[in-house]
Amino acid sequence: MDILDDADLKRAGQSFLVGEDLYGVSVNQLKHRLEILEAEQKRIRREIVKKAKELTSAESLFKKT
Repeated sequence: MDILDDADLKRAGQSFLVGEDLYGVSVNQLKHRLEILEAEQKRIRREIVKKAKELTSAESLFKKT
């Protein structure tokens, strides 16, 4: 699967719900869902890194000496 941007992920994620019954879902659909979830996981990890850097910067700026 190509790299999904935030808009692609938002649209793709609207096609299913986390935790829903998977009985009637085909193997190809399951693979597609997994690709979407993996892309979302990567997006979240990037955001964690970004926010951690921002927090470190803010803490050093306001650190008492």
